[in-house]
Amino acid sequence: MLAYVEQYAEELRKVGEESFRRAHAWPSLVVLGMAGDLAGSRSSGTSIINVADSVMERGSLTGRVFPVMKAKYSTPGAINVGRTSENDIVIPEYSISRKHCFIALVDGVYRISDCGSANGTLIDGVQIAKQSPQKLRGGESLTLGRLLLLFLPPREFHAYITKLVPTNEFA
Repeated sequence: MLAYVEQYAEELRKVGEESFRRAHAWPSLVVLGMAGDLAGSRSSGTSIINVADSVMERGSLTGRVFPVMKAKYSTPGAINVGRTSENDIVIPEYSISRKHCFIALVDGVYRISDCGSANGTLIDGVQIAKQSPQKLRGGESLTLGRLLLLFLPPREFHAYITKLVPTNEFA
């Protein structure tokens, strides 16, 4: 199973654009790094970087891709995002609540709602009210706890991965 952008880029190289698009027909969350209060201790394998005048920690989840889709045996409805295994998207980061937020497709538009998480949900740096669905058009940065993610609909996700692969390397 693919987990990181580099693995998606390798798959794109192997199968080509058309097959890649068919295989990944859902939105994705791409981890950009760890944002927030980084004054505490740092575990091994992380480093602090400066991105557009904001401090971000590069950790083991950086580059991780979370497909925005229901888990295999879950009930229909919104896609639950949280830290524990009962969620459709499980993000192993302590600052993310057990049930942090959910993403739903309503009338062809993706919407995100915070479930009352301890550390909140932000869209492009603006905190959203709990239980108040907000539209996602694509390309927004989402902050869940300390984690900074990029929401990419299928077309934008394909373009994001394609930028990682020189055009002469497609199958």
